[in-house]
Amino acid sequence: MDTFDCDGWLRVWACQDTTGVFVRIRHRQKHTSYCCIDIPKDVQKYVLENLQLRLWSEILKTHRLPDFTQKSIYNLWSKHTQQEWKRDDDEVKSARILLEEFQKTPATSPYNIEPIPMPDADDGFTAIAFSLPNILRKWGGTIREVALDSAWNTNKSRFEIYALLGEVYGSGCPLGYLLIQSNDGEAGKKEEYIRKLLAHFRVHWEMRILETLSDKDITEINAFLAELPAKYQLCFWHCLRAIKVRLAVLARHPALYNEEEAFGEFDWIDKTFVPVNQMSKEDAVSLQPIVY
Repeated sequence: MDTFDCDGWLRVWACQDTTGVFVRIRHRQKHTSYCCIDIPKDVQKYVLENLQLRLWSEILKTHRLPDFTQKSIYNLWSKHTQQEWKRDDDEVKSARILLEEFQKTPATSPYNIEPIPMPDADDGFTAIAFSLPNILRKWGGTIREVALDSAWNTNKSRFEIYALLGEVYGSGCPLGYLLIQSNDGEAGKKEEYIRKLLAHFRVHWEMRILETLSDKDITEINAFLAELPAKYQLCFWHCLRAIKVRLAVLARHPALYNEEEAFGEFDWIDKTFVPVNQMSKEDAVSLQPIVY
């Protein structure tokens, strides 16, 4: 429904001597008529019978200008599809029950998983981890490069998700996942959970990793160096992003240039070079173009 300033007012009068209340309301502009945005019965039936389709684009073919929204269709779809995987109102318990069911599926099933034991301690963390045996049986012996990536704010319960990816013909192939939630967890304790995830692939699957990648998260870096002591490097995309973010800050001055430190790391640098802002007035050079 459209909203706007109707230039109206509401007045309420009440008196201590009476039980009545006088109310007066006025609108200078009429409000728009209410429009029913409920999903029609035929659309509800279509959604329930075609949960696997791209519903919104198909619905628009028969309802070109619907009063209901795409979000309402998604909510209806979500309400019914969650019956396939929801096992309990407690989301952590539900997830563990579902993973136990997948663990019992045949080894050839695409849903077959292998749980990864996590630390059993009251340290303020809740974690669930699992690997994908089918992929590991097929590619685990040939994968030599792995990357660890994470995402957060993906659900209302503040769970972070870590994914371990293996390089297969130039593409990232998922090997395992870690879902972890911190409730005032101990500082530095998250690294122990990530190490448990990585150790599973090194010990149980005997993967011979020669190169590891991650972003600049020190927790991920330390876990890699401890459990998969291979050549480590930062993800190129994250390197570029960190540089762009840093260069985008205009009000922050960089640290003073130290020619000795620079020459010690790169001996081809001219030791007499000094940034303009650090030059003395006597050594400053005019940067104005020379006109001949």
